[in-house]
Amino acid sequence: MGMSGDKEPSFVPATQDILGALNDAAKLFWAGLALTSRRGAVAHVREASVSLAMIRALQSSLGKASADAPLLAARLLGMCAVSCCGP
Repeated sequence: MGMSGDKEPSFVPATQDILGALNDAAKLFWAGLALTSRRGAVAHVREASVSLAMIRALQSSLGKASADAPLLAARLLGMCAVSCCGP
């Protein structure tokens, strides 16, 4: 279960490195999602959506939780379902 509160949890250096890499990957996937969604590349939108949801889940499992994490992951997976199966 994620952590709540206003203060930032302290992480061991290895966890910080992993979280940093996940943040960088998320930024790249968001940028890719913005580009591919404009072109209508359904397979790429689906892949980026699933990857972003998995990154968010990994971040939460490492203790970096936010109030919007479950909602964002659900929306990303919903986006994936729509792009995969249609409305």
